[in-house]
Amino acid sequence: MMPPLCGVPPPPPPGGLLGSPTHHQLPFGLRPKKEFKPETSMKRLNWSKIRPQEMSESCFWIVANEGRYENPDLFARLANTFSSNRPGKKNEEGMEQKKPSIKKRIKELKVLDPKIAQNLSIFLGSFRMPYEEIRRIILEVDEEQLSEPMIQNLVKHLPEQEQLNALAQYKSDYDSLSEPEQFGVVMSSVKRLKPRLNSMLFKLQFEEQVCNLRPDILAVNSACDEVRKSKSFSRLLELVLLLGNYMNAGSRNAKSYGYDLSSLCKLKDTKSADQKSTLLHFLAEVCEERYPEVLHFVDDLQHVDRASRVSAENLEKSLRQMERQLQQLDRDLQTFSSPQDQQDLFTIKMTISLHTHSTLPHPI
Repeated sequence: MMPPLCGVPPPPPPGGLLGSPTHHQLPFGLRPKKEFKPETSMKRLNWSKIRPQEMSESCFWIVANEGRYENPDLFARLANTFSSNRPGKKNEEGMEQKKPSIKKRIKELKVLDPKIAQNLSIFLGSFRMPYEEIRRIILEVDEEQLSEPMIQNLVKHLPEQEQLNALAQYKSDYDSLSEPEQFGVVMSSVKRLKPRLNSMLFKLQFEEQVCNLRPDILAVNSACDEVRKSKSFSRLLELVLLLGNYMNAGSRNAKSYGYDLSSLCKLKDTKSADQKSTLLHFLAEVCEERYPEVLHFVDDLQHVDRASRVSAENLEKSLRQMERQLQQLDRDLQTFSSPQDQQDLFTIKMTISLHTHSTLPHPI
């Protein structure tokens, strides 16, 4: 969508000013909408109106032609079905239930104590690998030896950097130290150990994350493409625009040029005068009787059902998180000094990885 055009005055109050011309400058060749004057008051379709100044040149509503469906019999039937001779109850808008956010349990390492030492001992026992070999694997980013569980456990059980620095002072007393302390002495020589491990873990998980997200992104992109190209769905939108403008005559939502697609959910909330049917039922009956070709939109939207199960919020959240991780890796690589240890291949290998994974898939 484009932002409101500069210099466009605010819309006049409902009904306009008596005898005054329209002061809107309509973009993209749009013409003023017809003003309907039903003989009876009707229930309203509470849609989310889109102003012309909020539309882009390629927007569907620029070319929508709901006038093709104007019919006196249709309007008479609509007025009879949704007459509001007595004050009707306002439609209750269901509050969208937010999915509970999943909080990851992150156990932060504290000051080295017996419990931390015990957990570290359990980790070291599960891998049964010489400490110098673990150090080499980390320095060389040895992908044949590195595993996701190994790095996750290291991140989880390693003492804080301050404790590693303190353990480094006991290098000369190495043989007298306990196994967890000996491990700490060996790992203390690896500069910026925790950032390294986090970056390597992100590298290992990246492809899996992309593979998990790609089907959702493809489904959403395909569904959006089908919605744009479906002529039957376009006709359905035009028909709803006509019905809504007729029902909303005289209100602030009248003479609308377009509406948010989420407004289609309001069709089932707009009850008939006898409370036995809804505007959605009315629309389906009209299409079956007069415009059966409109109902073919169901065949055009093959991916919409799959895409509807995708949480756009969670999808965007995951993509933003991966982007932040890529940016953090970039910052880490810029701050890493040239390694003095020839074994240290972190900067070289992770720079290649950053360039390889710098582009993420995005929904359209």
